[in-house]
Amino acid sequence: MNASQEYDKFLKEFAQIKESASRQDSKEYQEILTKCLAHGLNFKTFIQTKSHLFSTNETLDDVSTKSLRFLSLDYYLAQMMARKQVVTGSPAQRNIVRLKFLQKTVQLLVQFLVSLQDYCILPESLSKRVDKFESLWEPKLEELYSSAKDELKDATLKRQEKIELYRTGREMEMQIKLLENKLDNDDDDDAEETLRLLYLTQLKQLASESWNQLEQILMEIELLNNFTNSVSEDNSEERVPDTDTSEKDPTGYTEKLESLNKPLISKSGKVLRNFTLLDKKDQLKSKVFGYGQYGPTMTVEEFLAKEFEENRVLQGGAEPVEEEPDEDDFESNDLATYKARAWDDFTESNPKGSGNTMNRG
Repeated sequence: MNASQEYDKFLKEFAQIKESASRQDSKEYQEILTKCLAHGLNFKTFIQTKSHLFSTNETLDDVSTKSLRFLSLDYYLAQMMARKQVVTGSPAQRNIVRLKFLQKTVQLLVQFLVSLQDYCILPESLSKRVDKFESLWEPKLEELYSSAKDELKDATLKRQEKIELYRTGREMEMQIKLLENKLDNDDDDDAEETLRLLYLTQLKQLASESWNQLEQILMEIELLNNFTNSVSEDNSEERVPDTDTSEKDPTGYTEKLESLNKPLISKSGKVLRNFTLLDKKDQLKSKVFGYGQYGPTMTVEEFLAKEFEENRVLQGGAEPVEEEPDEDDFESNDLATYKARAWDDFTESNPKGSGNTMNRG
């Protein structure tokens, strides 16, 4: 494989995609983009594993002029990945996949910047900012520019840095045009040196564009994250109307998502409600092959003990205790004797069964 010719072919394919009039969300555009992206990834594999054009222990002076342009491969792969999206599925699903493509784009851009940093090609101002990334492959939006405690000073500082970055990019564009015009002249005796300087300036200019693109992509990632989170919260709070009340569980168990909005534990640490995660299939199976009613969940002894603890059992008074007669209380003793004699006289005068004799034969 001729690396230079293969890379020229790849760049030509990218230029056609970039200038295409087709919609990016069309199936035809995404198919062509995928083929070109696969071409670039295969070429990257060839550069890394077979060509041996780059080595970890070499410096910029050790890299040939023709190989310098291959350092921009990650930049163009990032441009293609930024255009990737799916054309099927719901909007929420497309946003999730789009988010993954953007995250991969960020990784490719950072990888491009780091490769330039390794060969001391990256401008010093950008190199210092890359070193400040807390996570190299997952930079944050606030890490791209210097920050101050005062909001007004912070905004002014970021604006100045953006203006300087824009001016530097414009200067490099003008320098690139001058070098290209110089190469077009046949009387250039230092064509090799001019070409090398052209490639290095182009890489620096792409680094400046990558930094601006990082900011835009990180902002889009933040918006998509907020959108996907809000959609998931809305779905969790969505209420499904009851169509069959006969399926309600009398024990109070519910699988509806709105029940998760209720707190499980109070501020003092007390459990407010019990919850159980069960498989729906196991629930249906237990209903089909189980009893026609809900079985007891505790023994009779446990139930009674709980009722007694909660004071739900009505209890009568103590059994009456017969008092022994007082021998010294003559009045009470005489009254009891008179009542006993009167009762004996009544039973003698009215024997048992002598009350109603009208229906006897």
